[in-house]
Amino acid sequence: MALLVTHALEQMRTELGGGDIPTELGAFSILNQAGEHLYSMHPWRWAVGRSALLDLRGVASGSTATWTASTKTLTQASGFTDYSFLSGDEIQITDGTGATEGVYKIASRTSANEIVLATSLAAGNLATGDIEWRIDPATIELPDDLRDIISIERTTQTSLGGVCLTTLQRIAELRASFATVRIGTGLFYGAVAHAGNPPAPILEIHPVSGSNQTGAMRIFYRSRWTTLTTDSSAIEIPDFMQALFIQVARAFAGGYIREAVATLSQRLAEIQAGPLMRAAVRSDGMIQPWSGMLRNGGAMIHRRSHYFLNELNQNVEPPSI
Repeated sequence: MALLVTHALEQMRTELGGGDIPTELGAFSILNQAGEHLYSMHPWRWAVGRSALLDLRGVASGSTATWTASTKTLTQASGFTDYSFLSGDEIQITDGTGATEGVYKIASRTSANEIVLATSLAAGNLATGDIEWRIDPATIELPDDLRDIISIERTTQTSLGGVCLTTLQRIAELRASFATVRIGTGLFYGAVAHAGNPPAPILEIHPVSGSNQTGAMRIFYRSRWTTLTTDSSAIEIPDFMQALFIQVARAFAGGYIREAVATLSQRLAEIQAGPLMRAAVRSDGMIQPWSGMLRNGGAMIHRRSHYFLNELNQNVEPPSI
């Protein structure tokens, strides 16, 4: 049976002896913090949902754009039709009357004809025209509810196609070296970063794609808590997790308001080591008790031909095939 928000809030009031949670603390705020904590207590299998598709954004460029200084707007008819904006995107200005060449932050995409920059690309209010520009979208939008990546793979494989998760340092090194090796083979390097306010996960990639590709990659991931805002909502957790969640929610309410009795940390530590937690972990683990034969085990762990292992541990390129 679904656990409703109203029941969870009533449990929190019961923990306080039937009293209401002070308005300045916010009952929903405390309830959502409890939910976030529940999701972080264990790598829950039930939090892994269906796979999601990721889109690659392709290069966009033009040579006849005009600049409006008062609104920091770059305009070119249909120049941005195939460009979709993500927070943190950059544009390279390579030429143009009165324009200062360089790399600039993009603030927003107004339409297929216009984008707005974060700063001016010309000194003073000089009217500029025939501006040459290029956008190399080096990031991929990830699901908003992403907590942990399980796997990312290309939906269309080639001989070397795939996604090699690595570090942001490695991505920076590859971009700085202007590496062109294996571009076009379908192999991408990726590392998670965050952008926007509030911060949202994005995947920094190398190399960039030459064109937009819908559903280019498939991701399996563990989700995070979905913020609750209404009393009538159902809390999206399995039945075997309900008792544990109620205990956590009561701990948050009591820990904030009745700290003299026991602090929030003390209450949560007791729950973490308690029988409800053990039972939930056991039930969660039995969802799929068997994962098949061992692959790439101890006998193969040091093989240098495993380029994913090498990329993470030795920073070397995949072998030629």
